[in-house]
Amino acid sequence: MEPRLLTEQEAADYLRLPAATVRKLSFGHVRLGARRRYDRKALDAHLDRLAGLDSSGEPKVNEADAELDRFIADHPDVAGRA
Repeated sequence: MEPRLLTEQEAADYLRLPAATVRKLSFGHVRLGARRRYDRKALDAHLDRLAGLDSSGEPKVNEADAELDRFIADHPDVAGRA
């Protein structure tokens, strides 16, 4: 079973970042007394949002399509070029 709460070094290894960078994160950590642990699910959820994925892991195609439609409507001169 994969642990949910990670130490700083485990979170760094999981994210493939230096421990000093993980220490500066403003998300994904919880305090347990004097200890700080990183919630693997919170880290995953934050990365999913950054990557444009919803909680199910599927791309937000409808939102991307809507954004593209708005761009085309706002920039008809660009949209007409191929």
